[in-house]
Amino acid sequence: MIKDIYLLVGGEATRLRPLSEGIPKALLTIKGRLLIDLILENLEESNLDNINLICSIKHESYWLDYKKNSNYNVNLHFEHEKLDTGGYVIQNIEHFDDKFLCMNGDLLIDMNFESFLEVANNSKNSTICSIPVEDPSRYGVLELEGTKIINFIEKPKDMKYGNNISLGVYCFHKKDIREIKNNLEVPCSFEKNVFPELANNNLLDCFSVNGNMLDVGTRESYIYAHTENQTNWISESATIGKDTVIENSVILGSSSIGNNVQVNNSIICSEAIIEDEAVINDEIFKS
Repeated sequence: MIKDIYLLVGGEATRLRPLSEGIPKALLTIKGRLLIDLILENLEESNLDNINLICSIKHESYWLDYKKNSNYNVNLHFEHEKLDTGGYVIQNIEHFDDKFLCMNGDLLIDMNFESFLEVANNSKNSTICSIPVEDPSRYGVLELEGTKIINFIEKPKDMKYGNNISLGVYCFHKKDIREIKNNLEVPCSFEKNVFPELANNNLLDCFSVNGNMLDVGTRESYIYAHTENQTNWISESATIGKDTVIENSVILGSSSIGNNVQVNNSIICSEAIIEDEAVINDEIFKS
């Protein structure tokens, strides 16, 4: 039975600066809760004994503090250099169990995780969990023969290669990684290097589920994660002045917004101060 899951949490939300300045993407908050906690909450019913976070050493103090104060029991593994998404696994594969799960630790994923875990426990080869999408031209598509992944097509123009995209959840077999390891150089990417090499050796399967995935790394997606097409999301600690209009925006923490202010399609960072009659459009504002 699979007991280990490794979450890739070394990424930074560079497109959300200055909100994300200096901190890992997984420690951003969504509706007042840490993104990593929302992810781990979805794993609680899966009976996985070992939750491992693969972190960047530049964020060491943040993750040590998280581990100290978290309600979740996590193991921290630090990359001391940039290894890309797959480098840590490739470098340290001999320390991994025969089967283990990997998961992008900076995505909001809605799926039946237990159904994938059941398939993973009985799998004969490494497996990518996928979801079908209506418009595959926006994504990298998994080209399939039955359940075997044979190729990766970047942003296809039509449905010729199907409409299955990776959900960011994977099962790896140590034996499969060992077989291709000598063909890889670190740093290496799961998406660009590891998966194509596994597919070329007929070692990569696909399991499709119904679900949704949201990468909160852009201003638009971060706002959507809070509002889900509602008007806005405003922290209970924020102060809003008279005749201020806020549309499709996120107001964080104890920020203070003056009178007659207009805020549109924007994120107002915690403790920001916005003066009377200011206009904030399409911005991440941090005073």
